[in-house]
Amino acid sequence: MTVLLPVVAALAAILILPWWSFSFDIVPKVVVILAGAALVCLVPRKRPDFRGDPATGPLRWFAMIAAAQAIVIIAAAIFSTHPRLSWSGGIWRRSGAIAVIAVLVLAVAGAAQLAADKRALRMLLRVTVLASLPISIYGILQYFGVDPLLSPAGYHFGEGSFMIVRPPSTLGHAAYFATYLLYVAFAGAAMLTGETARTWRTAAIAASILAIFAIVLSGTRAAMLGFVLGASFVVLRERINWRFIAAIAVLLAGLAAFYFTPAGERLRARAFWASEDPLGGSRLLLWRDSLRMASARWVLGYGPETFAIDFPQHESLALARAYPDFYHESPHNIFLDALDATGIFGLIALVALVALCLARAARARGPIGGAFVAMLASLQFTTFTLTTELYFYLVAAMLVTDFANEAAVVSRLALPRWSALFAIPFLGMAVYLATGDALLAAARNALDHGVLDSKAPNRAARLEDRARGWNVAADVYFSRRFLALNANQPPADAVARFRIWQYAMAAASHASDTAEDRQNALLNLAALESSTNDASAVERTLREAILAAPMYYKSHWLLAQVLELEGRTAEARTEAQAAVARDGGKHPEVAATLERLDQRLRPR
Repeated sequence: MTVLLPVVAALAAILILPWWSFSFDIVPKVVVILAGAALVCLVPRKRPDFRGDPATGPLRWFAMIAAAQAIVIIAAAIFSTHPRLSWSGGIWRRSGAIAVIAVLVLAVAGAAQLAADKRALRMLLRVTVLASLPISIYGILQYFGVDPLLSPAGYHFGEGSFMIVRPPSTLGHAAYFATYLLYVAFAGAAMLTGETARTWRTAAIAASILAIFAIVLSGTRAAMLGFVLGASFVVLRERINWRFIAAIAVLLAGLAAFYFTPAGERLRARAFWASEDPLGGSRLLLWRDSLRMASARWVLGYGPETFAIDFPQHESLALARAYPDFYHESPHNIFLDALDATGIFGLIALVALVALCLARAARARGPIGGAFVAMLASLQFTTFTLTTELYFYLVAAMLVTDFANEAAVVSRLALPRWSALFAIPFLGMAVYLATGDALLAAARNALDHGVLDSKAPNRAARLEDRARGWNVAADVYFSRRFLALNANQPPADAVARFRIWQYAMAAASHASDTAEDRQNALLNLAALESSTNDASAVERTLREAILAAPMYYKSHWLLAQVLELEGRTAEARTEAQAAVARDGGKHPEVAATLERLDQRLRPR
C-alpha cells in the first residue's frame, strides 16, 4: 500500500493514450483508479490501531464522512433520473457512482497507511511530485506550440493577436490541469521541508516552480486565485516565513517580466479576454439556475453525472439569452455539483469534510494546508474530475493524519477478509469501461483509413455497435465521421455512398438515446432527416429537441424554417419569435428569419 497509492495517483494524472483509447485523457485514468481501489480490497495491508487514542479522532471522522458520502452516492444512483448513467458515468468525465466510491476507498486506505507508516508520506510526495515534472513540462510546451500528442486546435481560441492558448497537458482541460498543479506547487514545498538529499530537494523546487509557471500559462483565473489564497494561508500560518515570501516575490517578478516579452503575447491576449468578462462568464446565472434545479429534488438529487441531461429543463431565459451557444455540463462549483447530484445529504457530507480539513489545516504545520485551501478555492469555479477529486482527497488524508507529534499509532498486518468482495464492482467497471472505450477507438481508427479501405466503414459500424452494447457510445461523433467519409467517396460508387450514409443515419438515431447533450444529438438527426425530404420526420425530431432543451434557440429557429417551407407561416412565426427571445441578439440570421416571416404575414 505504501507504493500502490502513490503509483495510482501518479498514473491518474499522467496517463494519456491518444492512439489506443477513444476517451484517451479520461478512461485510462478512471480504469487506473478503479483497479487501484480493487487492489486495496484484495491486498493485505497495514491497518492502524486507534483504539483509545483521542489524537486519531480526525482520521476516524474522515473515514466516517467518506462512508456517509459513499452511502449517499449509492442512494442517489439508485433513485437517479438516469440510473445507468449515474452508475457508469458520463462520457466527458466518467465520474459515475462506482468510480467516485473508488476514489473514497483510495483516500481512506491512503489515510490509514499514512497514519500507520510515517514513511508513506515521503513516498507519496516523492512519486506524485516527480510524476508532475513531465506533466508540467508538456503543458508549458503546448503553450509554446510544441505538441506531439494532441491537435493544438483543441485548445487554441480566437484569431490573430487575440488568440489565446489554454494548454490542457494530460488532464483534458486547462482548468483541470491548473487545479492539479495547485497540489503540485504546495506538495513540492512540503517535500522540500522533509528532504535532506540535494537531488530530492532540487526535484521538489523544480516541480513547484514549473507548476506555478504552468498555472499562469494555463490562463486559469480560478487556479491563480487559489494559489494566492493558499500561499497567503501558508505565510500567515507559518508566522511570516521570509524565505518563502522572498522566493514567491522572485518568482512573481520573473512571471511579470515574461508577461511583457514577445513570448507572453498569448498571456496578454488571455488578460484582455478576462477583462472583457470580469464575472467569469455564465457562472453567476448558472449557479442561480443550478440552485433552482436542486430545489425540485433536494433530498437525493438527480444522481451522479445527470446534470448535463437534466439541466436544460431548468435553464432560465436569462441564461439562455446571455449565452445561447453554451453547453453546461456541470454547475462549475463542487458544492452545487454535490447538491444537484446527491441532494442535501451529499452537500452536508462534503461541507463536513471541508470543515474538518480546514480545522486540521489551521493546526497543521507546513504547506499541505495551503494546498487544500488553494484547491478548494479553485474548485468554487470549476468541478471535480476523478483525477482532481483524487488529489483533493489525498490532501485531505494528509491533513487528518498529521498527528505525528501527538500520538504513536501501532500498526499491524491484516488480511482483507470480506473486503475482497468489494473488489468485484471496481474490477467489473474497469473492464466494462476499458472494453467499450477500446472498441470505440478501434472504430475511429477504422474510419481513419476509410477512404483507402472499402471494408473500413463496415468494420467501424460493427465495432461501434459492439461498444454501444457495453454502454459506451459516441454516436454524434461517428455520425459526423460517416458523413465526412461519405462525402469523400467517389461519386460513381453510389452503393458505397448509400451504405455509409445508412451508417451515419443509424448512429444519429441512436445518439438521441445515448448522448448526454440530447438536444444537439436531435439537431444532428434532424439534419440527416432533412436530406431525405421527410419534412414530418424533421418536424417531429425538432419538437423533441425543444422538449429536451426548451431554452435552446437553435431548435426553435430550425423548426421555424421547416414550417415556413411547408407554408405554415403563422406557426413558423411563433417559433421564430421563440428563437429570437432565446438568442439574445447574438445571431443576426435568427432575427432575419423573424423579419422575413413578419413581412409575409403583413397585410398587402
